Amino acid sequence: MNELYQSQILALARHARQGFSVSTPTHTAKLKNPVCGDEVYLELQIKDDVIKEISVDVQGCALCEAGAGLFAKLALLEHTERLSTLHQELSQFLTGDDEKAVTFEAFTPIKDVKNRHKCVMLAFTASTRLNPL
Repeated sequence: MNELYQSQILALARHARQGFSVSTPTHTAKLKNPVCGDEVYLELQIKDDVIKEISVDVQGCALCEAGAGLFAKLALLEHTERLSTLHQELSQFLTGDDEKAVTFEAFTPIKDVKNRHKCVMLAFTASTRLNPL
């Protein structure tokens, strides 16, 4: 794997492990990849349909952590309607349907490793299944 991408993926994984907490969560989501066992737990504070705070807890590989780290960066202060768009954009990037999505370029080496796409997408997928508290 290209060293540049490797360092970007590891930086995103570190971001997910920083242990941000949500003062008063309003929504949660938990999702497990049954194939590899990766698991992600999201806590969000949403006010007026805007994501004010995000916490990600990942039990899984570095790619799952990196995906969660990127999700935490991209979704913060976004409108909730943007979550499904982010999920779709990442999916299209990984499958090669959107080559211009520079937001996801760190995952370029993963495009050809289709069995790892779910790892990268787990937090994004979980965000489309939020449960209000």
